[in-house]
Parts: sequence; structure tokens; C-alpha cells
Amino acid sequence: MDKKIWFAILFDFHRTKTLRTLLVSMCVAGVYAFICDYLEENVFHIDFRPPTYIYSILGIVLGLLLVFRTNTAYDRWWEGRKLLSKLGYNWKNLAIKINSFVPIDDKDNREFFAKMISNHAFSLKEHLRDGIKASELEEIYPGFIEETMAKKLYHVPTYFLTLISDRMTKLYKDKVITDMQFLEVSKHIDEANEVISSCERIHSTPIPFSYAIHLKKFLFIFMLIIPFGFIHDLGSWSVAIVMLIFYAMVGLDVIGEEIEDPFGQDENDLPFDGICKSLKISVQEILKTNDQKLIKS
Repeated sequence: MDKKIWFAILFDFHRTKTLRTLLVSMCVAGVYAFICDYLEENVFHIDFRPPTYIYSILGIVLGLLLVFRTNTAYDRWWEGRKLLSKLGYNWKNLAIKINSFVPIDDKDNREFFAKMISNHAFSLKEHLRDGIKASELEEIYPGFIEETMAKKLYHVPTYFLTLISDRMTKLYKDKVITDMQFLEVSKHIDEANEVISSCERIHSTPIPFSYAIHLKKFLFIFMLIIPFGFIHDLGSWSVAIVMLIFYAMVGLDVIGEEIEDPFGQDENDLPFDGICKSLKISVQEILKTNDQKLIKS
């Protein structure tokens, strides 16, 4: 669906994950508002009207907390996107230099770098998702993938980075590349390692638990008192208003939780799979190792 057609998006309920996640909780909030309205009007007959300034003060404080929560989560999401762009930029640059430095008939080295760059990107993706997919890796030699999986490595991306570095050193020792060319291509190892460390920092550093709990408790208390601000003026219509406020405020917290680790597989996470596939095809084209079957895969 075209995101520019905003009116159509309003009715795209089946793909609105936040609404699906909060639907049951919204119904609970609505039932609570209905019970408050019924008890107020038919049982206790207590004209309980909290001063409006209480809602104003609480609303301001809650708004600041939600803004901080959302901005922090989005900053992590955007930083993750910049890191993936840097990863692609770095590896494509290396492929371009290898293409210039290595003879065109040196198929072995060209295929090695094309496959290992692809392997590194895919292994980093799965490392940040706490796993590894052997089906996404390329065979460098018969049995390479099986051998790698048998090692039961904790940090597969760094292992692949080491293999790339070793092959660069071999090219230098074999005098395939010069001193200056070796220094030029070696810096890409440092940049790739920096991307790994930065991505791991985002993945392994969640929002402080005490802050997340404080926000949820504050939201819960606010939703407990919000019905009393509407039931005297709106009656049963307060149920819909409470549900709408619940969706708006709690929804921001849910969105923040979803995007604070942008490397996962949630709907709003980064398109890491697509980025890796695009990088794989680009590097193969640069190093002239691709064929029609490989591209389609």
C-alpha cells in the first residue's frame, strides 16, 4: 500500500500491529470505564469530579515521559539504519578496490571476496537476532559451511572478518597487491568491525528497566483516573473516549518497545534481509562473479 495515500492507511487494520497488540487491553480499559460510569450513576451516586488541573499536570508529565521514550527509541532505530548504510558502503568500496587491484582472470580471489562479504553481512544479521542461518551462507570450498557450523562459534561475523583479513594479507605476501593497496583495503576491516561493535551496542543495551517500569506504572495510574474526568459530562460515551486515549498513549510506548532494537523481525524493524540481499548482488556484479541463477537466488 502506498503510504502517501493516508486516508487508505486509516482503514488498514489488518497490518496495524499496534492496534492488534492493544486490542484486548483497549477492551479492558473500555470495560473499566463502563463499570465506573455504571457505579457512579446507578449505585453510589457520588459526584466525584477530580479537579481538571490534576489531569493537566499529569498529562504534561506523562507527555514528557512518552516523548523521551519515543525519541530515544527512534534515535536507536535511525542509528541502526545509518550503521547498515555504512556497512553496505564499506563492503561495496572494498569490492570496487579488489576489482581494480586483482587481475580479472583471478576468479578464485574474486569469488572468495564476493562470497565472504555476503557471508559477513548475513551472519551479522543473524548474530543480532541471536542465531545463524546456514542456508544463507555461501560455500567457499566444499564443506566450508558445515565446518563453520561445527565450530559452534559465538561470534561468526568476526570469524568471517578474520578470514577476509587473512586473504588480504595473503594477496600482499604473494605480491598481488602493493603496500599502498594493502593499506587501502585493510582499513575496510576496521570499519566493518566498528559497525559490528556499534550494532551490538544497540542490540545489547535496552532502555533501562526502571525507566520502562516507571512509565508503565504512570500510564496505568493515569488510565485509572481518566474515566472520572468524562463520565459526568459524556456518560456512556466516555467508554469510547477512554479507549481512544488508551490507544494513543499506550500505543506510543508499544511502538517504542518495538523499534528500540531495530535489527529484529518486527514489522517496523529495519529491512535487514533486503539490505543483505542487495549487498550480495551488488558485490557479485562489481567483482564480476554473478550469473543469472545466482542473482535470482
